[in-house]
Amino acid sequence: KPDKVIEKIVTGRMNKFYQEVCLLEQPYIRDPDMTVKDLVNQYIAKLGENIIVRRFCRFQLGEEA
Repeated sequence: KPDKVIEKIVTGRMNKFYQEVCLLEQPYIRDPDMTVKDLVNQYIAKLGENIIVRRFCRFQLGEEA
């Protein structure tokens, strides 16, 4: 395959990986059209203060096998 095609494939796979793994790149649960990063940036603009996510807690719904 041509180098440009391979580069686009790799870029697409990396973007998909980051959207699934990185908290700030994941969709916001109440509005899936925006990311958590977009929400944080909205609150930074609204409050005029810098906001940093230092910790988070992950919950998983469903049965455990």
